[in-house]
Amino acid sequence: LLKPYFWPDATGPSDQTAFWNRIRAIATWICVFGSKACGLVSPLFLGWASTALAHQQYAQAIQYSVGYAALTFVGSTLKEGQSLVYLKVAQAAFVQLSETAFGHLHSLSLDWHLSKKMGEVLRSMDRGIAACDTLMKYLFLWLIPALIECIVVCIIFATYFQYLPLAITVFYFVFAYIVWTILVTLWRKKFRKALVQSDNEYHDRFTDSMINFETVKYFTAEAYEQRRFKEAVSRYQAGSVHVQSSLSFLNISQQLLLKACLAAALSLAALGIKKRVDCLGDFVAVLTYTLNLFAPLNFLGSIYNAVVMAVIDLTNLSELLAENPDVTDAPDAMTIPDRNVIDPDVAVEFDNVYFHYPTQPSTKGLQGMSFKMKRGTTTAIVGPTGAGKTTVSRLLFRFYDVLGGAVKVNGVDVRSVTQKSLRGAMGVVPQAASMFNDTIRTNLRYGRRDATQEDLEQAARDAQLLGFVESLDDGWDTMVGDRGLKLSGGEKQRAAIARCLLKDPPFVLLDEATSALDTLTESSVQEALDRLGAERTVLVIAHRLGTIRNADNIIVLKEGKVYEQGTHDQLLLQNGVYSDMWNMQ
Repeated sequence: LLKPYFWPDATGPSDQTAFWNRIRAIATWICVFGSKACGLVSPLFLGWASTALAHQQYAQAIQYSVGYAALTFVGSTLKEGQSLVYLKVAQAAFVQLSETAFGHLHSLSLDWHLSKKMGEVLRSMDRGIAACDTLMKYLFLWLIPALIECIVVCIIFATYFQYLPLAITVFYFVFAYIVWTILVTLWRKKFRKALVQSDNEYHDRFTDSMINFETVKYFTAEAYEQRRFKEAVSRYQAGSVHVQSSLSFLNISQQLLLKACLAAALSLAALGIKKRVDCLGDFVAVLTYTLNLFAPLNFLGSIYNAVVMAVIDLTNLSELLAENPDVTDAPDAMTIPDRNVIDPDVAVEFDNVYFHYPTQPSTKGLQGMSFKMKRGTTTAIVGPTGAGKTTVSRLLFRFYDVLGGAVKVNGVDVRSVTQKSLRGAMGVVPQAASMFNDTIRTNLRYGRRDATQEDLEQAARDAQLLGFVESLDDGWDTMVGDRGLKLSGGEKQRAAIARCLLKDPPFVLLDEATSALDTLTESSVQEALDRLGAERTVLVIAHRLGTIRNADNIIVLKEGKVYEQGTHDQLLLQNGVYSDMWNMQ
């Protein structure tokens, strides 16, 4: 996950972007270690200047002072340059990680998405991507160089100044500081985990309530929702207090260790100067080294805390990216053929299909279901709730793989063709059409992104939507709202039909496309559906039997099996399940 920060990949149409980002990545590390090198050498110049002043060598003192000022300026410039150069690298890495995570979520199976809360998933993704940048800035560009600086300073104390006790003392306090910080941070980890959980609950509560806005209004549950939201926010705030209190304890204890180290180092340096009368500059250099050493360590508590939080968030993102889709293309998967070469009349076939949902292994599911759909005909599937109607449509689109038997389209098993080509050959008008929070034009063009304005208007005309669009103040640029809430049920269904017409697929699934509409709206939408189904192979998942009485074949499901099938008139004559359902309606 951190590779794009060290060695960026191309994010543009050519390798030129990657080349310059890699140059910037290398320059970032040059700036980091160049800045540290200046910080390690500059105190020596200040010490030499102090010694020269003590011996009244003013010209040398000025030279050393200028050298000290130049080194500190170069060090500061390199430090700022590192931030500027790294910015482009971080931006490119953010784009790459975001694209990877987003693409991975779309690659996962429907079953995974149905079992997750999207609010929590999105928060994990956002925090995980931000954690990558946090680890780079605080761990690799700040903390590790600071620890290397500590080690080098101790080596300078032991070799250049030839005062081993000073080096040992500073190293001991730095080591104690790090160990103490780790121990306290591990103790604080439980508070951070509790805060993350309450944060997820707080945002999930908000998202869930807003998504079900209409339901809340229907049941006048505003006060109830507000009370539940307040409880979630209160739990989050309580967790935040625990986290902040434990952080304050950590900071106070760290400051105690740092000040003790400063006092011990300066005391030992003073004793060393007492033995070497001509080395007053060494005391100044040791003082400068110690103060410079403490500068980054002052932030170690906050940095370490940020790093630990980032590790937790990065772990969650890694677990998310480690999820594997249940449905994948075979290595030798082919594009779906245009026609069935074995039996040209058969477009879709369910051949002795057995299936149950992974999360419901005890249910019967589909039990040896078999039926065929002839090309250019309309087949309707009816049956009581739980009979397997929706399951049939999901297997047809290969959102799941069958446990036994085969689903065939144009004579080939859907498992042997690519998912893209399979779904590209199919259109759908669902029971509740889902719309993006965008314009009518963008939503309809989702069926075919390269559609011209003339194509849009023709599809809208065939779906009996054009008059409505032209009556709007903003016309095609009208925003439909979240999930299309600004449109009525009939308008959304007609938009879904227009979108499907624009795609122009050979196979169409009508998943109870009119069951949520009133009778008058259903009648007008049904005309558009009839136009959509002309010369196409259509599968209708039906609830209202009156809408499918003209179907070429009606399949009655019961307990996961094909119980009856035939035309409307044939099934009525059988006086079976279909006849009973018809009489009840």
